[in-house]
Amino acid sequence: MVLQHNDGQLDLFDIAVFDSVDSTKALRDLRSSLCERDEQANLYSEYPVHHLFDPPSKSDIHRLNQKTAQYRKKEGGLLDVKTARLEIERWKEHAQRQLRENRSENAKKVVLSLFDYTGNWSKPWREAGYNVFQFDIQSDPEVGNVFNFSPQFFADYFGDFDGLDIYAILAACPCTDFASSGSRHFAAKDLNGTTQVSIDLVHQTLATIEYFRPAMWAIENPVGRIASLTGLPPWRTSFDPNDLGDPYTKKTILWGRFNGDLPIAPVEPTEGSKMWKKYGGKSQATKNARSVTPEGFSYGFFMANNAVDQPSLEARMKYDRLDPELMSDAISNGYTAEQIGALIDDFYYIEMDDGAAEKAIRDLISSEPRQQLQL
Repeated sequence: MVLQHNDGQLDLFDIAVFDSVDSTKALRDLRSSLCERDEQANLYSEYPVHHLFDPPSKSDIHRLNQKTAQYRKKEGGLLDVKTARLEIERWKEHAQRQLRENRSENAKKVVLSLFDYTGNWSKPWREAGYNVFQFDIQSDPEVGNVFNFSPQFFADYFGDFDGLDIYAILAACPCTDFASSGSRHFAAKDLNGTTQVSIDLVHQTLATIEYFRPAMWAIENPVGRIASLTGLPPWRTSFDPNDLGDPYTKKTILWGRFNGDLPIAPVEPTEGSKMWKKYGGKSQATKNARSVTPEGFSYGFFMANNAVDQPSLEARMKYDRLDPELMSDAISNGYTAEQIGALIDDFYYIEMDDGAAEKAIRDLISSEPRQQLQL
């Protein structure tokens, strides 16, 4: 899905703002028309604007249960819960160490965490010194309402984040109307419009991602029908909490653009599928309990995707029309993504001249001694 912001054309932000929960046929047809137009533009244009929503390559798809199975085979068993918790504690200490050692670099990067009532998914990023902005309608009915998002909203409430880069957008979209565990209620929800509101939330999330074009984005949901109903690209990573130190199962899928090869701390799922056993019911409290992001996953995701440990990730994804090997070479030569941006942003974003941007990077790499770029 590609949403254009030029020529005065209407985009999903505009739709959501003027009628956020209208699930009439007219609104659905308008959204369908916009998406079809933009998808065609991106598919057939010689110069696509970005590759935010490209499907992952085969090598980019990771099933953490396979890593767990390989670990079991190699080690003759899995970790006990205590040992797994020690591994997660090391991940936590690593994030906290970045606050001490990399505060200035991380403070220049913004992480937007949507539908994040507990703050669990964004916690490692906050601990590492990133500028984290947490949104959930339960915490703030106005600012936390994703349907209110628009360019004017971000300007009025957040001053466009003072021009800082949006490094990542994380979104744990509400799963009640998508998860297979609730399939017996699908027919009624489809008829009364509840499902359409959830679809609109996902589309508004995708519009936010397209608007900011972060280096990294991810949408999380349990196994279900979210992809088939919303047009998400193919998924990138699947996991169960027991792959990352929490001894229960809840098959979860991640869509987006990120490094899906998360570290694991595999344990036996001794608690089984505990969510519906322990937290069944219709109250908001039990729904919140079922949707809490496992701590092991939160820190594992951070370990695989933070800019300090994955220095070329930001450059390759942010400038995704350029040769990824060239971007990695620039990082290997000691330049940061921020320095590269100072050199090529005009070529890349304004002139849309990818050839000139790549030439500037090659010239930079070949220059001796290494230039000191002004930011």
